Amino acid sequence: MDGKISPASADQQWQENTDQSKPRNRITGNPKQTKTPGEPSEPMDLGAPDEIIGGPSTATGYAKARAARELYQAQLAKLELDRKRGTLVRADEVRLGAFNMARKARDQLIALPERLASVLAAIQEPAEVQRILEEEIERICQEIADAERP
Repeated sequence: MDGKISPASADQQWQENTDQSKPRNRITGNPKQTKTPGEPSEPMDLGAPDEIIGGPSTATGYAKARAARELYQAQLAKLELDRKRGTLVRADEVRLGAFNMARKARDQLIALPERLASVLAAIQEPAEVQRILEEEIERICQEIADAERP
């Protein structure tokens, strides 16, 4: 372009390459000192990471890459905090605990006829048979409910 600067192109390049996390004074160009040391900055309302990063044709430089990195770091920190608080647990531990509880319930229910057959055979009253079965099933359910969870 015959040695001239295109204002539109220059403005676009300026926007893409300016670190927006460091606002500048309009007169001197020096970074503004708007926060006192130790005071947290206001959080940015960031979208999903894919919206921030964009595709290769929409990459706008340092500001978006830094925003994406900050978002990922915040998400990792939140996951770690949730894990330490006990509100986040490993999925494999939950699956193993559920499997063990289901196996215990199955084993106890399968053993029920063998354990009660001789007792129930001697009882003449259907209501008494029902009461004994209900008590045993209730005992099994209570034992499962009281089992220690991972």
